[in-house]
Amino acid sequence: MPAFLDRYLNGDCAEVWADLVGLGDQVRQKSVLHDAEAVADETMRRARQNLETLIPRLAAVGYRFAAPALERRLEKVNKIIAEPKLNSYVRRQLERAVEKGTAPASVLDPATNKAVQMDLATKRKEKSALEAELERMRTMPPLENPRVFYPPDGQTNDPPDGQTNDPPEDQTATYLNVMEKMARGPIPLSLLAWYKHVGHVSFMGAHEVLNPEGSAVADPIVINSVYELSRSLVIGQQGDKIVLPVCLDDCRKADVPSGRPLGSPIQYKITIPNASADWLLENEWHETHFVQYLRKTFQWAGFPGWERDPNPPREMISKLAEGLLPL
Repeated sequence: MPAFLDRYLNGDCAEVWADLVGLGDQVRQKSVLHDAEAVADETMRRARQNLETLIPRLAAVGYRFAAPALERRLEKVNKIIAEPKLNSYVRRQLERAVEKGTAPASVLDPATNKAVQMDLATKRKEKSALEAELERMRTMPPLENPRVFYPPDGQTNDPPDGQTNDPPEDQTATYLNVMEKMARGPIPLSLLAWYKHVGHVSFMGAHEVLNPEGSAVADPIVINSVYELSRSLVIGQQGDKIVLPVCLDDCRKADVPSGRPLGSPIQYKITIPNASADWLLENEWHETHFVQYLRKTFQWAGFPGWERDPNPPREMISKLAEGLLPL
């Protein structure tokens, strides 16, 4: 029987991944592992090429990456600055203190309350930073914008929020090693290959057809950076497993109410350790493995949520997805 990579290169992509997943942790056997890793590497090289094709195509049809979320935040900050208020809990506590005579009545006035004024100073700095970032993004090609795409091989632009300026490829290996050490076991081959070749991607944004604001239907692809995953290692500990957030769910991506009961999933997740070739993307509505999710994603030009809609924008999506590589 041909090697997995040979079959994959000959077009049996889905079948090869089904066979690798079917092996479970036996994919780690010496007779299989090297070949399976080669398939994972080739798959994610193709995924990266697809993203590098799609992102400029989306920009060309007017897709607004990242900016809408920043604009929503700026709107909230401006409202706070224009109408400073005391937190309702804090106000109740201060009212009691005033009644008891332990605090002057002036503490209830936002204009003279020191805590409110300190918060306003912070918000004014945030406002300036948001305005500067939005201005920068107006002229920045989306492939060079780390809020949209930040690969592990050292672009010269700034890393996503919170990361250091160490060489990205070194960071990636370090973070993955820490994750496996804390999980006391391996990470799936597909995820290792994703962070080796692709990194962080986010199609969060807005377009009147592809991803209308105020709607969660499109569910654009977002995969958190390996740094963001590693930040959740401690709080994600659940017994002998670690559950990590891969990205926000469809409603949170769109910043709309989910309508789900309190405590319902609001993130797509992975549970580690996992010695398999691939892994189930937990809480995502397709209920499928990561590589199949990526297939769906590229089939729908980065917006796999449209598959559940009875009237998706098929013509535009088909043009955008034309010629993308099979996974």
